[in-house]
Amino acid sequence: MAKTYIRAEDLLKLLKISSQELIEIEKFFDAIPDDEWELEEGKDYRVVSSNGAREYTQSGAYTLARYLEATKKLSFWDSLKEWFLHTREKIRKSFVRKKILDNCASLMRRSDQYWVSQADAVAIFGTNIQTLRRMAECTQKSDRPLIKGQHYQEFIDEGGIFYSLEGIYRLSLAFSTELTLKNRRDECRDVGEEISPQVSDIIKLIESREKRISKCKEEAKRRDKKTCLVTGQKPDRYHRFNLAAHHLYSSSAYPHLADSLDNIITISEEVHTRFHREFMSGTGKPCTPDDFIKFVQQYYPENSNVIIWLEGQRRKLGQQEPLGKRNNHVLYLPLSRVI
Repeated sequence: MAKTYIRAEDLLKLLKISSQELIEIEKFFDAIPDDEWELEEGKDYRVVSSNGAREYTQSGAYTLARYLEATKKLSFWDSLKEWFLHTREKIRKSFVRKKILDNCASLMRRSDQYWVSQADAVAIFGTNIQTLRRMAECTQKSDRPLIKGQHYQEFIDEGGIFYSLEGIYRLSLAFSTELTLKNRRDECRDVGEEISPQVSDIIKLIESREKRISKCKEEAKRRDKKTCLVTGQKPDRYHRFNLAAHHLYSSSAYPHLADSLDNIITISEEVHTRFHREFMSGTGKPCTPDDFIKFVQQYYPENSNVIIWLEGQRRKLGQQEPLGKRNNHVLYLPLSRVI
């Protein structure tokens, strides 16, 4: 996933420090290369203006938060407030949680465990494949080694090695003892502590999304008076058939519109099957409102009212860009993958 950057102005508000304090910290970090505290251009920040102003990645923001937490002297009242609120710890761990959220689109449940791919584990730890493998080897010499089938496994159908959440935790222990930089050791240790609660929260969000989609489909059927808008037919005691809630922008390619009422039309299962199998040549093909309008014009040209209605829905929804495979997000995973 592409890096997201935090503006220095936003970071100052979040960390509750002045711009001069941030500049002094940057100078301190840059003064001695390869010491305990370090910010790496390209990985932790980027320079965005000729005067040296920076924007920070999650990793860079984490390092600054960790440095402040470790070094900033607090007054008695600040200490008391910190004791009650644990503000700095929450901020520090929020960067780690965001990193997990943005880099675990491979998440899946198998054998009563959650797993993430090796590639996602590399991104979550902010490392490279060689270092990850070295850490995996280090665990074998510890009292918490990685055990195949429990902590890592190769899933051929998913394209390679996956780690369980316990496996990620055990890797984090290796990172937290083997790495040189203190901020990196702490960050990787936090990954191990936050991975399970963050995945638990992610599952709740996926379940909530699925409920919203189901509710939206039922609302669409009520709005359409439980009638197939393409054929005009309604199931009754003599003519029974099932109704489908069809996504005009397909939910697989446009998951951000899956719970939008404007994106759903009620049609019979027969029409639904005909559209996907005959007109789109496959149920897995992404589709748009334009595809459905062409389908109705070709197969049901007598129903001009539904074409007018579809044109209205298309204007409401606007022109949408499909999400590419590289932009998949864990919150758009189907519930069946994680339950």
